[in-house]
Amino acid sequence: MHKEYQVLRNYLHEIWAQGIDVASAEIFFLSDFRIDLSEHPLHESMAKKLRNIDKSWHLSEYGNTSGDIFVREALTKLENARLETNLYSIDDVMLTLGATGAISMIYKGFLKRGARVLMIPPIYYVFAGAAEQLGITVDMMNVARDNDFLPTIDAFEAALSSQDYDLVLITNPTYPIGRVYQPDLLFGILDCIAAYNRQRPCLAILDEVYAQMAFDLDKVHYGPHLADYDFLIRTNSMSKSLGTAGLRVGYFCAHPELCRRVHEGTGWRVMDFLNDLGDLEYGTPPPVFGPYIAAGCEFFGRVEADENSPEATFWRRNLARYWDKYQVAKAMIDDAGLDYIEPETAFSVMVELRGARTPEDQFEIFKRLLAAKRVYALPGALYRMPDDAQPAMVRVSFGQPEAMLREGLTRALDFWLK
Repeated sequence: MHKEYQVLRNYLHEIWAQGIDVASAEIFFLSDFRIDLSEHPLHESMAKKLRNIDKSWHLSEYGNTSGDIFVREALTKLENARLETNLYSIDDVMLTLGATGAISMIYKGFLKRGARVLMIPPIYYVFAGAAEQLGITVDMMNVARDNDFLPTIDAFEAALSSQDYDLVLITNPTYPIGRVYQPDLLFGILDCIAAYNRQRPCLAILDEVYAQMAFDLDKVHYGPHLADYDFLIRTNSMSKSLGTAGLRVGYFCAHPELCRRVHEGTGWRVMDFLNDLGDLEYGTPPPVFGPYIAAGCEFFGRVEADENSPEATFWRRNLARYWDKYQVAKAMIDDAGLDYIEPETAFSVMVELRGARTPEDQFEIFKRLLAAKRVYALPGALYRMPDDAQPAMVRVSFGQPEAMLREGLTRALDFWLK
């Protein structure tokens, strides 16, 4: 387990020993999203499916461990619409327990122990930890504050050529910073990986969990060109976009050419091959939620197909509420005179953490803030941001009720500035 994550766990155990319950309602989770469905309601087409769960025959069924066929058909249709192609079939789409489950299944199904992975930080820390626990070596590319911690094509090409890599992990939009890759940057990086593949096989994961949360949805439309990269696996979830993280709905889409190569090498379809890994800690969401997932796919399909549709109008209104809450956080941070990175998506903004020169400093401030103010604010070091990055940064989430945001951020700013 990476040292930063272990340091956080150790601090939490220290705090628990002092009698502070971090699961308590008294704690302001400034780095997490807690969506109030009265502020960000579900579309009626999906809400109706949830209300009718107790009437569903799925409640008494185990379901297909790959995800029920009608659910995978819905996901396939949605992802083909997003790429403006007919690239995927249901044999290329795997339903998983959250996007974290998708990443883990890819590691276990497509990589071998001793593999080497290049990641572009910042990333969700569990993505790196899951790989390291499997005996996979994880390297982080160096990124800088003056480019909003986005890579450059030249720097990425140099990093990729420095080792024998089996997989590259790209998060777009970046998490937790919320910056979106411009098309020339994303395709430039994928072109580097394509060139690398002519010398050595190397897969790429494109994690798109926050794509639906972009304030300008046109910025995350990359079109059919993504279908040209036969080494690409795209991961996503409905946890963030629909505010239903408790359902743990994730999935991935593997390029059909990649699935064909796996089939030729093993005799198994990719989905059967992955299911035989026997991952009880991941698996798939309960099939009872299948009708809800299908309704969500249909909703987003209409958002994609027609920007003037009622669904698109509904979704823009939902995003506007997040934008308004970001403006609340931004005004408070500006008044405090702290540096921050302007996000292009919900739910979070990375804010300057003064007085922290090292990752250890960041975690010490995290611990003291939690103990003194009952505010839980995760430092940038946890997301594998460069150890020497200055200023150090901390994650502030505006994906929560405004009253909680104001109170939690007021407490945190009072502590940080002192």
